[in-house]
Amino acid sequence: MENQNSNGKNISQAIIENVFILKDGSLIAGSNLISGTIKPGDKLYYNDCTGREGIEVTVAGLALPGKGGVSSISAGDELSNRLAIKIMGCRPDQLHTGHLLQSEPEEVIYHEAPGWDAISRAFEKRYPGQTRPAHFGTYASFKSKEAGPLDGISVYNGGEYLHFVTYGLSELYEKQNGNPGRSGYGFELTLKLKKAGLENMVLEVRHMCSLLQMVSGITVNNGHQFFPGQYLAISQQKGYDVMGKSALTGFVTKEDELGTIESPFGKVQLIQLVGITTAEMESLKNQQLTPVQLLEKLPDDLTDYARK
Repeated sequence: MENQNSNGKNISQAIIENVFILKDGSLIAGSNLISGTIKPGDKLYYNDCTGREGIEVTVAGLALPGKGGVSSISAGDELSNRLAIKIMGCRPDQLHTGHLLQSEPEEVIYHEAPGWDAISRAFEKRYPGQTRPAHFGTYASFKSKEAGPLDGISVYNGGEYLHFVTYGLSELYEKQNGNPGRSGYGFELTLKLKKAGLENMVLEVRHMCSLLQMVSGITVNNGHQFFPGQYLAISQQKGYDVMGKSALTGFVTKEDELGTIESPFGKVQLIQLVGITTAEMESLKNQQLTPVQLLEKLPDDLTDYARK
């Protein structure tokens, strides 16, 4: 199909920052235009969150904060990093933050992701009806040996908490590591973030996804293996919530309630991160407590920004 707005080397690319549905049903992608120029009527292309399907969408309109609708915009223009793109041609659940809209289609490398599906099935069994959870992607994923350590993070609604799970530390698409009993590094990370006390849930969810990317990078870049009963310092001076107001500066690890998943590529243990305070971290460092003993003292296994 003809690409209306591609001119050779100048490929238009926009990172999806937010997805909104207006009252009239219109789908809006809040985006950061990082290259090229786009205008209403252009065709853009998008790979779904698992990379198994290429989707063609149409730009139905463009708008900028405080300025309203615009006829075109180029990367580097004022407010191009806060561009609202009205989208036609896909469902809301097909667009996810962190992925790219661009003027040239990407090759779909994998049409199946058995490892991904095994993780999703375990969470769908735990949270019936949540077949399309909130999902945050990485426009530079690890499946093609690109920059990001993860291919994505899904967030399930657990009632009083949000249950995060990573995709990418285990083998999602094909067997590669030569160990039939272990999928990839053998684990994925999870976290349960307590809703009560979150001043801005949307920002805190995005920020937690960034933290999970960072922690996953410790494994991908350094080969560190996470097991239950470990601890990890994240910040020394302030909490790792968006505003830095919480007392939480580190994590202890435990096995998630979902346990170990049997993937077609081997076992995947779900390692849950639980937020702990600076004082609790010092107790661990000074060997006054073990991670297991600390977890027994905590009221639950939730990461709670309101906890002192």
